[in-house]
Amino acid sequence: MRQTLGARHSLRVREDRYCFACGPGNPIGLKLDFKLVDGRTEATFVPAREHQGFVGIIHGGLIGLALDEAMAKLLHLHGIEALDCEITVRLRRAVTVGEALKLTACLVRERKRLLELEAEATSLAGETVATARAKFLRVGPCGINE
Repeated sequence: MRQTLGARHSLRVREDRYCFACGPGNPIGLKLDFKLVDGRTEATFVPAREHQGFVGIIHGGLIGLALDEAMAKLLHLHGIEALDCEITVRLRRAVTVGEALKLTACLVRERKRLLELEAEATSLAGETVATARAKFLRVGPCGINE
């Protein structure tokens, strides 16, 4: 179903510590803790058995979710209210249960309301295991709530 612009006018980006990816108050969440480092977000993610798809292999959608959160958190930590409107995830190899990943994200381009970001998940040895690119649309200042 297509949502009309008029129906979106009251949309705001607010946090209540219950985000599935980063919320410390969500009992089943990932509790990813992102920090700003040299203009990028960084976090470590150690997926558990509860995150697997096939036996011993982490569900690819969960890796995509973690990369999406890395990008969204970068904007949030800079005070930018935006929601993703397009994401492409490339899984380069399977991630195993208990394998620690470093998640990073950076801003690639900004054009008025549209923000383009990239994210990467690497092993602790520095091997890229997954990448993502996304477009976010401002919904706060300079966005649809003006």
